[in-house]
Amino acid sequence: MLLSVISVIVVLSPIVIIHEFGHFIACRLTGIGVKEFSFGFGKILWHKKSSKGTDFQIRAIPFGGFVEPEGQMFQDDNAKEAPKPSEFAAKKWYAKFFMVVNGALFNYVLAAVIFTGLIYIKGMPETDPTLLPAQIGAVVEGYPAEKADLQERDLISAVNGQAVANWLELTQAIQNRKGDLTLEVKRGEKAFSLFIPETDFLADKPTVLGIAAPVQMKRVGWWSSVGLGLYQCWYWTKFSLVSIWQSISHKKAPEVAGPIGIVNIIHQSVHRGWLDFIFLIGMLSLAVGMFNLFPIPILDGGYALVYLWEGLTGKLPSTKAIMRAANVGFYLLMLLVVYASYADIKRIFFKPKPAAVATQTAAETEQAQTEKPAVQEGN
Repeated sequence: MLLSVISVIVVLSPIVIIHEFGHFIACRLTGIGVKEFSFGFGKILWHKKSSKGTDFQIRAIPFGGFVEPEGQMFQDDNAKEAPKPSEFAAKKWYAKFFMVVNGALFNYVLAAVIFTGLIYIKGMPETDPTLLPAQIGAVVEGYPAEKADLQERDLISAVNGQAVANWLELTQAIQNRKGDLTLEVKRGEKAFSLFIPETDFLADKPTVLGIAAPVQMKRVGWWSSVGLGLYQCWYWTKFSLVSIWQSISHKKAPEVAGPIGIVNIIHQSVHRGWLDFIFLIGMLSLAVGMFNLFPIPILDGGYALVYLWEGLTGKLPSTKAIMRAANVGFYLLMLLVVYASYADIKRIFFKPKPAAVATQTAAETEQAQTEKPAVQEGN
């Protein structure tokens, strides 16, 4: 339990700090004064005031934080005095826009740095089938390979008497077979022949044996790692947005993780090794950055939309309209938290029975095999 609590703090701390630091840096660059820069909420445990008037604080509850700029975010419609030059409301629309989005951008920077470092350390999966051994990386349930008792890490040296040296030759030999299939297999120090009759193959997938390629990592240089790290940010953002859109367009409830789910994910990752743990920090930082950019009132993206409106029209919406929108945004977020928490509880504490899981897994496997007829299915 203690390890889980420490893990949650370790994961969330850099995400929160880098987000608020992004806001802080934007304030410094645009001349906006900062009254407080706090990590955490609740009682102040430590604080120190800088020469520029910023009170840096560490508070008792280490989940969250905030940067408080000088003045109001929106000038009151009935204000009699103009804001001071160092106050937020006195700045141009683009300075305010930059300030509110820079926290999320810094979350993306953290994610990119983590992805880059992990790719440089671990490498990237080899995708050239001619450089992959003719070895089984995984066996797909419900296909001939499972029925024949092929296992992960089995090395196949020949198909119907034809020698195969790599994954491409293996898949081509299986797809070009006619009739029954005989494999020469090496499992550890043991070598044997394995016969798979044609009748074991599925009628609608007669060339699919049901094996996946092995995962083999290749070394990547620094510059390539940087490019791949940035690509990971793009890929996971696109993947998340497309998944959300597909859920909405198919009238399905999107799969989201709330506070309970996030804590559970962190708890699981801490037991899988430190590289997976660091990768999770990168993924959560990216998720926080992306979520904060959603154009929902009360989020950074909602405020950014207001300042874009100011840039286009030359004036802000009325304070009353902004506050009403913020209230709507707050209630929407509360509903999202409740829904996500309900989904977390249902997923974690009320798991379906094994038979139902098996049925669902088989259906998902069949769908994946239908939609992705490439290396992972087709052999």
